[in-house]
Amino acid sequence: MAITWFLFDLGNTLIKLAYERVLVKICREATVTRDDLVDILEAPGGYRDLERGAVSFWEFYEHVANEAGYRGSVRDFHALWSDFFDGPLVGVEDLLQRVRTRYRVAFLSNSNEVHAELIPRKFSALFQKDDRFVFSHRFRVAKPDPEMFRRALEVIGALPQNVVFIDDLIENVLAAR
Repeated sequence: MAITWFLFDLGNTLIKLAYERVLVKICREATVTRDDLVDILEAPGGYRDLERGAVSFWEFYEHVANEAGYRGSVRDFHALWSDFFDGPLVGVEDLLQRVRTRYRVAFLSNSNEVHAELIPRKFSALFQKDDRFVFSHRFRVAKPDPEMFRRALEVIGALPQNVVFIDDLIENVLAAR
């Protein structure tokens, strides 16, 4: 069967992420070190649970406030968490334009309610109306869980052999295979 879809990851594949900037901003308003904050964000109730839809953004905020001593308001934290992106990687617009001449395009991202709302607006130049988005938190599963890839195939209406998947993390590519 022929390739009909390109399924792209977003973070650090098409859009540069700013992890360190976000960590620094959280630490300015918290009582923990950067390394302790990373451990807190990785723990249950942290960002991986946020990406899996296991916790809401409010619950994630409470986790960071309680565990890291974050003193800012939820509104401040929302603004800080929204500043997670540096912009499109160089050449991405041209790449997407060339791919779209022959294939349909979709985006699969481990994401959360804040970023899923922000990305299509903030980076609208990258997207077209026929593109599809598959955000992990909506399906309560995240890459590299094979279920996330099955869900993406359902959303785009394609069989695995019809899709090229592009991601910056090898464990996601291997799981998709």
